[in-house]
Order: sequence, then C-alpha cells, then structure tokens
Amino acid sequence: MASNIFSRLAQLLNRVVDVVSQGNLERVRIIREFNQVFKEAYLGGDIERHCTVTTSPGNPDFRHELSTFYLRSGFKITIENDNRLTENDFVEISRYVLESAPFVRQLMALGYDTLIIKGKNSYMGLQIPLKEIANLHKYTLNG
Repeated sequence: MASNIFSRLAQLLNRVVDVVSQGNLERVRIIREFNQVFKEAYLGGDIERHCTVTTSPGNPDFRHELSTFYLRSGFKITIENDNRLTENDFVEISRYVLESAPFVRQLMALGYDTLIIKGKNSYMGLQIPLKEIANLHKYTLNG
C-alpha cells in the first residue's frame, strides 16, 4: 500500500517536472509520443539510430510571432547512438518531422521555432527554422 502511494507521488512529481521544464502539457504529450515512436522504431529495426526528443534552447535567429522564451523554443532530437554519423542520418531523422507541414505548424503554435538534430556525443548537428518549413505564406490574407 505504501509503495503504491510513493509510486503515485513519484509519477505526479515527474509530471510536474515535465510541465515546468517543457512549458505545458501539450508539449509534454508530443514529446512523450515522439519518444515512444522513436523507441518502437529503433527496437523494431525500422531505423538504425536511437533518438530521444526534448525541449532545448532554440536559435534566436529563427524566432516567429508564437515563439516561447528562447530557452524553450527548440524541438531537439538527440541521436543517442551517434558513432559514425553521416549526413544521411540527419536527413532521414529530420523527415519524421518535416514531411508534415501541419505538424510543423502545430509545433510553432506550441512555441517552438527551431528543429535541432544532433548526436549525443558528437559536434555534428543540424538546426532548421520551422517557419521556413511551415510554408505559412500560403495562408496569408490578401487584401
């Protein structure tokens, strides 16, 4: 009985820490879902790289009207097994986000402005401005 209470308290505390560090519940949900999909894809052999998603500082040059404070404006995908990374690895992983303009717009609405992909232990990395991917000029009003 006591272990059940401690487990529930630990779960609640983890959720509070997630909300504080990520910004809001919707961000936490998206990050959890992405992490689950990446884990399943890696374990199932669909992708060669094990990736995790977190919120991180974004690139201030990529800001847009909905950007959050820059310390929480980066949607960061970290390649955990980053030995012998190639440019193709970054391209393959970035496609999971970039192929859906509606999803990119959703990320922007949540305050993200930068897609960051990097290796856990390597200096190689990629930063992409989400506003360029969202193709928002298709949605402007012509007066």
